[in-house]
Amino acid sequence: MFEALRGMACFVTISVSLIYGTRIAWVCGKKCSFKEEPENKKQALYQSTPAATLVYFFGFLVIFNLCISGFVTIFVTSLTSAILLTGAVVTMAMPELKRRPTKK
Repeated sequence: MFEALRGMACFVTISVSLIYGTRIAWVCGKKCSFKEEPENKKQALYQSTPAATLVYFFGFLVIFNLCISGFVTIFVTSLTSAILLTGAVVTMAMPELKRRPTKK
């Protein structure tokens, strides 16, 4: 009974963490338009990127705690994954980096 409840709690925690981390990073990427001044883009990145990384980090801690043993291994793997995923989502959301069809 408790194992099933623990599994459900872990699944919900992981899902919510990945969804909210993606939402924070996506909004941050949408704010970064190349038409704006670099200072405005830096401010948007400095505000939202650490929050998204922290939310992802918490979710990855739960995921890797179920799969891997060793505190240092879990911590380093979670931190690396969170930083890489945040950067990937932010760059995917940037409007200027999206592929546009060529005009004929």
